[in-house]
Amino acid sequence: MPKVYFLCKLLAYLIVMYVVNTETGEKHLAKVIQVHSLEIAKIDRSQRFDFNWIEEKTFKVYKLVIDDIEEPIGLLSLRERPDDYAIEIRLLASSKDNVVKGQKYRRIAGKMIAFACREAFKAGFGGFVCLKPKTTLEQHYIAKYGFESTKLFLITEGQNSLKLIKEYYENQ
Repeated sequence: MPKVYFLCKLLAYLIVMYVVNTETGEKHLAKVIQVHSLEIAKIDRSQRFDFNWIEEKTFKVYKLVIDDIEEPIGLLSLRERPDDYAIEIRLLASSKDNVVKGQKYRRIAGKMIAFACREAFKAGFGGFVCLKPKTTLEQHYIAKYGFESTKLFLITEGQNSLKLIKEYYENQ
């Protein structure tokens, strides 16, 4: 496990993220930024995202933004679970204009999941990430991102988490 952890720490300094414009195929640089509680209220009022993000104020909430535009295209709420040696994805959402039909950018959810995996390595949890799907996306998470079901949670760890990081981050 230390070898994987070291590799992830090294990758953290050499990587860049991008999303893909679905119409043009053009790659746009993207970054994940922690959201402050005042901004969470503003985002929630915008109604650009499903779920009640105000309830996530006590957790670490991150937004995915492209280029230098501060308006988020993705949101992620994480909770560290040190007793379980895991990072829990509490909520994950693409903006409403980036969901399935008519979506402007691809790779949003994958970016956010890969970010959670990277945080799980940085915390010393071996890339262990868990989530309880709040929608009917359970099979999608299993098929597309390699999550496994424990019946209570979907999980990714170790090699699969590292694979997600490699897939959704790109060397500079």
